[in-house]
Amino acid sequence: MRVLLTLLKMQSTAKKWSGITTDDRRLLRCILLELIIFMVLGLPILICEFVIEPFRRGFFCSDETIRYPFRDNTVTTVMLGLLITLLPATVLIGVEFTRFYRCGRVRESRLLFGWNIPIWMVEFVKYTSHFTFGAVLTFDATELGKFTIGRLRPHFISVCQPQLADGSSCDAPHNLHRYIENYVCVGNGYTADDVRQSRLSFPSGHSSLLFFTMTYLTIYLQYKLTWNGSKFARNFLQFVLLMLAWFTALSRIMDNWHHWSDVLCGSLLGVAGALLTALYITKDFSTPLERLHVNLPRQDTSTTLDEIAPTPPPYTLRNGKSSESSLNRNSTSSFGNDQFCTKV
Repeated sequence: MRVLLTLLKMQSTAKKWSGITTDDRRLLRCILLELIIFMVLGLPILICEFVIEPFRRGFFCSDETIRYPFRDNTVTTVMLGLLITLLPATVLIGVEFTRFYRCGRVRESRLLFGWNIPIWMVEFVKYTSHFTFGAVLTFDATELGKFTIGRLRPHFISVCQPQLADGSSCDAPHNLHRYIENYVCVGNGYTADDVRQSRLSFPSGHSSLLFFTMTYLTIYLQYKLTWNGSKFARNFLQFVLLMLAWFTALSRIMDNWHHWSDVLCGSLLGVAGALLTALYITKDFSTPLERLHVNLPRQDTSTTLDEIAPTPPPYTLRNGKSSESSLNRNSTSSFGNDQFCTKV
């Protein structure tokens, strides 16, 4: 009996896959290729985080920019993950569902792989894939900068607690103005990951990822969200999103985790990534034609209709003289066709 049920299931599955169209096969190949691309782009992130060490940069013990105390993150890594994943997913799915619901098309579906998928869900998946691709590219660029530069964070001395080759520390007077390259991080009271993170200051990952996320969502809302009930509702949402990114960037300086230049470059990197993703990957964010239409003011032409021409028009002239049915204004002079043209 079990063998018979298994055969029936295999037969039903074969029938379902046999009904796949050529477009479905092409779409399946495209999806598999894009998954491979995502996996390849994810490899540098995994290698940087778990395999290689950042560039080992030297320092001056008298450098006050790396002598700040250690503080906990105001925007933690968990909060960052929620802001760049859960928040965009909520905005995208809410806007797409609302758009199709208001148009009365929420029940429309598309046949994919033998399943009827709602069109609004297809649009949500499309924008989510574009957003994810741009975010991964931005993350790759951020990781490349961190591990290539190896800039020391403002709290480096507090966390690393460097011990020099001769056994002395930075508190020794003869080490104040020396450039130190050969040292060992003692890190009493801190984990090995804290010590490793103290050499990954440039650029700011929180700033780049948050500004990418919020800038992309701002552009998305600009062209996808419309509400006649309020003129400023969309702009208010855009302002809130950008302020989340701005506050996060400021908190990185406030918490002594980044220098101001790290935050600036990270923010610019995120904004550039969002603009490139919106313009060259999504490509749906273009100015609608109705926005290019300019309503010119109507001009009152009633006075021009009542004006009296000083000379009769050509079609009222017969052999160079005015017809009797024409107006008798300026009847003292008559014009031929050539004369009328020169008069005008």
